[in-house]
Amino acid sequence: MHRFTSVDEFKSFCQTLIGEAKPQVPCLVISAGTCGQASGANDIIRIVKRYILEQELHERITVRVTGCHGFCELEPLILVYPQKNLYPRIKMDDVPKIIDATLEGQVAEDLLYRETEYQDYYHHQDDIPFFQKQTRTILGRNELLDPIRMYEYIKLGGYNALSKVLEDPDPVWIIEEIKKSGLRGRGGAGFLTGKKWEFARAANNGTGQKFIVCNADEGDPGAYMDRSLLEGNPHGVLEGMFIAGMAIGASKGFIYVRNEYPLAIKHALIAIQQARESKLLGSNILNSGIDFDIDIIRGAGAFVCGEETALIRSIEGQMGEPRQRPPYPVVKGLWGHPTCINNVETLSNVPIIIRDGAEEYAKIGVPGSTGTKIFSLVGKVKNTGLVEVPMGITIGEIVND
Repeated sequence: MHRFTSVDEFKSFCQTLIGEAKPQVPCLVISAGTCGQASGANDIIRIVKRYILEQELHERITVRVTGCHGFCELEPLILVYPQKNLYPRIKMDDVPKIIDATLEGQVAEDLLYRETEYQDYYHHQDDIPFFQKQTRTILGRNELLDPIRMYEYIKLGGYNALSKVLEDPDPVWIIEEIKKSGLRGRGGAGFLTGKKWEFARAANNGTGQKFIVCNADEGDPGAYMDRSLLEGNPHGVLEGMFIAGMAIGASKGFIYVRNEYPLAIKHALIAIQQARESKLLGSNILNSGIDFDIDIIRGAGAFVCGEETALIRSIEGQMGEPRQRPPYPVVKGLWGHPTCINNVETLSNVPIIIRDGAEEYAKIGVPGSTGTKIFSLVGKVKNTGLVEVPMGITIGEIVND
């Protein structure tokens, strides 16, 4: 990884990466999140790479291994870019046919997605009913990058928000921007994120030490939104945590993630190491004089540790039991210091708000509840997986449409 020495050098590098000529060859996107791997994605990846090597096709077609795609019941799947042809439930014998058709500028029509055997095949992912009511602001980035390659995140505008706050490290404007966006906590309570940050910024126990905690415990049965974000785009979570740390005056962050999420932990650890090597985490980040680092804390899988006071006790090495509030964690949290706890999805929204602006973000959703929300659809429904929809949509639309 390149080790950056200043914000200007990093911005110049980002512009160079983004400005690179995009390859004019098709790309096979293979989602290999937990759901994909459980369905056989690793076998598909091996067959795809072997066929490309044997046929010497590496200059004519590329492969991108990503995190969760969202339409989990169709795994393992291949999505061909830029045409966005979606091939569901791929078998190993299907791989040569898909690659050959793609190279000829055609589609293997009998392998494309269709709703029933009596309906036509869908040639474009966006035409599939499952996606038509979605607004995939966060989840849609999963299919565009390899989660263990930081430069792919940068090519999508990643860490642009980080350099923006380093150029103007005034916590007031950061907090005001989050408040104007209307972002609410996505962990369930729906508390205004900017307000929480404001309280944490104002809190003072005399030591100056404060903490940011990313709550990735996600113990609800059938819920795997946070897992998929951490697996598919860990750098987006790290960038959100850094901005939150700047806002409240914290120099240390923790990702509290349950040990049953080994792939999420693996990708987060790789992302943290890459960010440290590039001087985007650690001491004196990009020679700005600002310190911020992140560590992973593995939870033992206790459902109660998703509650923030129990989570705090768990990080401290105590039994994960809730305590009476007040005092709230933003006043007295980890080891008695002010601690701001946000969940994975909340933090994933933060770089988008800072990069594109609060007003742009607030155009999605409804007054009082802006942006999108990711839902996990499991059980006796036709299409199981993850959907990202604008706030304000009805549960009926999510389930039925």
